[in-house]
Amino acid sequence: MDTKNKYLRFFDYIFILRPLILIPVWDFFLIGNYLASQENRFVLKPFLGLGVYTMLMGGIYILNQITDINTDRLNKKLFILSENFISLKNAYIEMVLLLGVSLFFSWFFGLYFFFLTVISLIIGILYSLPPVKLKGKPFIDTLSNGIGYGMLNFALGWLMQRSFEWQMFLKFLPYFLSISAVFINTTIVDIEGDRKSGEITTSVFLGEKTSHVLSSILMAGAVFVSLIQKDIVCLLPSTISLPLFLYTAIHCLLNKKINRSITILSFRLPGLIFTIITCILYPVIIPFLFVVIIGMKIYYKKRFPIDYPTLTRG
Repeated sequence: MDTKNKYLRFFDYIFILRPLILIPVWDFFLIGNYLASQENRFVLKPFLGLGVYTMLMGGIYILNQITDINTDRLNKKLFILSENFISLKNAYIEMVLLLGVSLFFSWFFGLYFFFLTVISLIIGILYSLPPVKLKGKPFIDTLSNGIGYGMLNFALGWLMQRSFEWQMFLKFLPYFLSISAVFINTTIVDIEGDRKSGEITTSVFLGEKTSHVLSSILMAGAVFVSLIQKDIVCLLPSTISLPLFLYTAIHCLLNKKINRSITILSFRLPGLIFTIITCILYPVIIPFLFVVIIGMKIYYKKRFPIDYPTLTRG
């Protein structure tokens, strides 16, 4: 094996964790931390907690790829497992190590942190594994993503500053709506592949037109609730993204064809804006995010080669 391939194989085990969708995990965890404290000063504890939660989500993402190898092959994405760059055996080993280590260290952040971490793991397992496989059940797939990213993710960040409070979930409601809207649009671009593989996602069940309308309603709801709660952090991404969601919905209602890149932009733009806001709140993460994004660009260019990540291509 030449040196180049040796290094690439090493990075396969890093990028199988899907850092592009780990970035929103980091964003929402830190925003939850900010909502609890209303301070953006650097404190080590939240970043240690974020590291533990990152390991958990990385393990869950590996499980998702293991169960979705055929679907990913049909949709021509997530090549590391579907194209055998990492063996299934090694993927299982990495997944078990990540999940085990994250659960062990979650104890050190208190009972509620551990409890919510376990709930996140259970949802992640049920989302991917048959016979339950929430990913393939309409509406439940959207609900589980909205709860996982828009509620539990924020709550774990919240617990880095304050004790568990039921009313905190009301603060997370606009994020739940925004993330649910974004998730629906991610399933729209995969309708063909999901249908072929027997996955009945929200978009497969509703069809492209109704799915675009539903996601627009949810994003409008996020804007409305953000206004009521005077939550500028959620209001900005939701308001800026809403015209794009409305554009796709109106075009569908008029039976006009929507360019796939527009739909991809609709679900990547909110995440980008959330990341920018997180960088403003916590500038300390900017160098880290820069390394991650540049690393992804170089890795995917050298490994496959494709230009990834982008805002408008899947």
